[in-house]
Amino acid sequence: MYLVHHKFISVGKLQIHTKILGQGPAIVLFHPSPHSSSMMLPLANELASKHTVICVDTPGYGLSDALDNPPKSIEDYTEVFHELFTILKLEKVTLYGSATGAQIAIRYALNYPEKVCHLFLDNAAHFEDDFRNEILKHYFPDLKPTNSGSHLTVLWDMAHKITQYFPWCFNTSEYKLNRPPLPLNIIQYIAIEFLKAGEHYHYAYKAAFMHENVRHVQQLKPNTTIFRWEGSIILEYIDVLLSFDLPDHIQSVSISEDTIKRKQEMAAFICTKASESVVYGVADIGSEIGEENNLKFQFKLSKTPPIIAEDGSHLLKAWSAIKKQNTDITPEEIQVHLIDWYS
Repeated sequence: MYLVHHKFISVGKLQIHTKILGQGPAIVLFHPSPHSSSMMLPLANELASKHTVICVDTPGYGLSDALDNPPKSIEDYTEVFHELFTILKLEKVTLYGSATGAQIAIRYALNYPEKVCHLFLDNAAHFEDDFRNEILKHYFPDLKPTNSGSHLTVLWDMAHKITQYFPWCFNTSEYKLNRPPLPLNIIQYIAIEFLKAGEHYHYAYKAAFMHENVRHVQQLKPNTTIFRWEGSIILEYIDVLLSFDLPDHIQSVSISEDTIKRKQEMAAFICTKASESVVYGVADIGSEIGEENNLKFQFKLSKTPPIIAEDGSHLLKAWSAIKKQNTDITPEEIQVHLIDWYS
């Protein structure tokens, strides 16, 4: 495990949180929604022996400030990252992105092709417009904190189904994933990640869905690698993307289903391909922080939180317990304490 340096970097009015580790040529990792750069650390540790790895929190996720206004498109995020890379003195950059992060990486490479050495795309897919529009009608329920905590029931249902169906909102046999149920602690992790992202969890997530189209990939100029991960919940739609005619400088690589082997295989391939490009280091800039903490204030109850229940009722019990001990607390504050209690 490599030492992780947490840095806040001022990009205009925004504070963008980064995790930087390793030494050598720089590579930037973009995370999926609604997660944060923490999800990138296993891959980052595999890469850090040969690279300076920069894991960034997308604006509005993790510890990064949200955009001033709701995004009109994925391009609103790439412009922030372009400014960030300029501050970091990255003349050219190697990019890896997964899911939402893949779409951010694609749009960045389309807007600034001369700035990208190599592009690595993970969980990148193609959706036909009609199907995408139907997904978007149902995929992003309202998770604004309610006084009663009723949004937690909606959340748990989504977190559970997202591991069994794609799209999760179409829970019929046609969209069922043929895989065993995941342990409850994994469902809990997914639910807490959504809570951490807050009521605007869908901003970058939805913008990425709107951008997920082969025509963008076909227009890419930098050398590009598309990972075909056999364990992906969107494997069917990755294969749709790969079924189209793609330029010769875009290739696909199959990655095994096993999660640990997946990181190792991707890292080995990235290191090989990245070494063929001229890549640049990263400036020592930004204010370093200590332990990561995205809570505005601390709160602890005297006992452990309710044990995770299959039906998600533990979240409502925890919500009620926090509310009972703090009569003047707002729903937003209860949610912060709930996240803290289960973290």
